[in-house]
Amino acid sequence: MSRALKSDPVAAIGSAPLDAAGISATVFCCVLWAGNTVAVKYTVPDLPPFGSAGLRFVLGLPVIAAACFKLGHGLRVPIKHAWLIVIHTILTVLQIGTFTWGTSHGMAGRSSILVNVHPLVVAPLAWIFLGERMGRAGIAGLFAATLGIVALMSNPVRGEPTWAGDIVVLLSGIILGVQTIAQKKTFHLIPPTTLLFAQTLFSIPLFFLQSALVEGIDTYRFTERSCQGVLYQGVLVSGVCFTIWLVLLRRYPAARLSTVAFLTPIFGVALASLIRGESLTIPLLAGGSLVGFGIYLVAADRAAHVVKPEPELPGEDAP
Repeated sequence: MSRALKSDPVAAIGSAPLDAAGISATVFCCVLWAGNTVAVKYTVPDLPPFGSAGLRFVLGLPVIAAACFKLGHGLRVPIKHAWLIVIHTILTVLQIGTFTWGTSHGMAGRSSILVNVHPLVVAPLAWIFLGERMGRAGIAGLFAATLGIVALMSNPVRGEPTWAGDIVVLLSGIILGVQTIAQKKTFHLIPPTTLLFAQTLFSIPLFFLQSALVEGIDTYRFTERSCQGVLYQGVLVSGVCFTIWLVLLRRYPAARLSTVAFLTPIFGVALASLIRGESLTIPLLAGGSLVGFGIYLVAADRAAHVVKPEPELPGEDAP
């Protein structure tokens, strides 16, 4: 895993072959991401959605800062690039806010499937903006995943307010796909961990402001269960997972990482069933399988990639 996370000239281009180290790091991210929806469900009964999002970012910030120092990336962003931080901060608040709120109003297994539509958004956008072409297999994958979403959305769970939650989590997945492309376009100007630190830092006051205005401070109850949930989201997901993912995104083509990321919704459904006891219904299994298969087809597409080289980041050293 360490080799995949090391800065080098190939990483500056973002077109390195997906090797064993990259696959291992991506699977590790998949497992952590898969448990995130379960952690949210454990947190939100006692901590409000926007407030818990702010808390998870507070916990993740020191981990990201440590990664910046470890990789030799600074914490400061030049003033001339401040407008990029504003854009990424807005995207972060929208994506995490919709994910947390939507998951709190739905079921963990379904949310894990819906938020992970982001690779299907990345693929066509990467073709348009990054030169990462998509062929017949990719198009077939988009179609298969769409069928999975339709199967899932056409079967709401009785007794659970899943419609509103499902739609909002699906929106979160779309925003995450757009954000991934925006990050790839920014990496030649701002190192990935520096970008992650900045967008996390400036998102924190926005989450707490929104929580104070909408949720109120009297809705916070720091129980053992809620603290465990927010610690998982903050340290393991917002800190460790996000840092690894952005460095992987810096090194490898965006669409190719999704060859492994298709496992996330499958892991998510399994963890929701094992930990929370959610039922493994036929629409849930069919939806998760189709979305996962669709992501795999999109990512494994053999269409030739034409990736424009990006200038090397200042201060990066060869391995």
